[in-house]
Amino acid sequence: MLFTLLLYYLGPIQFRGHNSALFLMLMFLYHGAFILGYYISIRTYKFNKIKIDKRFSSKLFYFSLSFGVLSVLGTYQNLMLAQSIIPYNLFEDLARGIREPGLVYLGRMNAISDGLTSNSRVFNIISMFFAFFKLFFIFLFLYFWNDLSYFKKCLVLIYAFLFISSGLASGTNSVIFIFFIFISLSLFVIFYIRTTRNFSKIIAFMGVAFLIPIGYFGYLMSRRGGGFEYFSATSPLGDITISALTPDFNGFLDFYYYAFVWLNYYLVQGYYGFSLILDLDLNWTFGFGNSAFLQRQLLMLTGIDVSNLTLQAQISEYWSSAQWHSFYGQFANDFGFVGLSVLMFILGCFLSRVWASVIYNNSFYGMSLLPILALMFIFFPANNQVFGYIDTLSYFLFMSLFWFFEDKKLRFN
Repeated sequence: MLFTLLLYYLGPIQFRGHNSALFLMLMFLYHGAFILGYYISIRTYKFNKIKIDKRFSSKLFYFSLSFGVLSVLGTYQNLMLAQSIIPYNLFEDLARGIREPGLVYLGRMNAISDGLTSNSRVFNIISMFFAFFKLFFIFLFLYFWNDLSYFKKCLVLIYAFLFISSGLASGTNSVIFIFFIFISLSLFVIFYIRTTRNFSKIIAFMGVAFLIPIGYFGYLMSRRGGGFEYFSATSPLGDITISALTPDFNGFLDFYYYAFVWLNYYLVQGYYGFSLILDLDLNWTFGFGNSAFLQRQLLMLTGIDVSNLTLQAQISEYWSSAQWHSFYGQFANDFGFVGLSVLMFILGCFLSRVWASVIYNNSFYGMSLLPILALMFIFFPANNQVFGYIDTLSYFLFMSLFWFFEDKKLRFN
């Protein structure tokens, strides 16, 4: 989180933020509350060194695979704005998405603006109770990889193909990033806990492998025609500038420089959005202000629309809803600017207890929680990644529930 603040202030893109003194004070308060919560919680943790033994279960494997596939197909339907959950034109969509990602993405955005939907709202609500299998199956097969038969490993490869297909076919980079980030974080946790001899070599390999999604991200942005001049255009107030010119893509370094600059913009732009809301009045959003997904569900179920009450809606004239808003800005709708430190304190406490349960008890569900917590922290400057989307929200809630009852003599096999 400190590194992203350095990128915001010293990176290749210059952001002229607002309410600078208050911004820095709140960042210090939030980080301090998080660290304090972690410290107090770990100091008061009762170290019970009884190991929790989690054994491979074929029933759990196939059960998780079934609902994981269902969740993946639901994502594909939503991203492709399809009327059926069965991807009849999968390979045609993939071919066009790889060949013309910019046109596919633009067509999807235009269709959404025209009111086209996948007509799967009821499915989306119901899927809250099984969407966590989409990511849980990934952690499961990584954790028990050595216990899988060749047939099961083939099923895993098919699942991975289906998972990333929705991102490739729709020209959406977030699916690819989540897939690679979650796998990388899961492997990091698993190898670290198992004290693999070649841990450093594995981490180095994973770092190099991560160039794949970054390269694909750069490819997508280049095909969308995204030059660096786009950054300045996103701020009507003229607060965003960049002195560097868009490279000519004459080689490997040019291409990855382009990709990393775009990645830098995506990662820290939410800080700028947060600076814009610091002098605004807060409106109560009934606990739904932190997530556009939750706001849509509230509107559908009750007819109550709180989206216009959010701080983000109040600055839409200066920072479009298409731009990202940080985790802090979105949760400020529900906690207030100072009250948000309480949430950060709780998150610090929660992280320390989960980490301690992994270190001292070999907690399987604790290990499954660490990747999603790390994903949450990575996206703090950008958006509310975990609570803002149904699959990650479902995963966080159910893994937390399973973790809490893991040592209560309840089995989830």
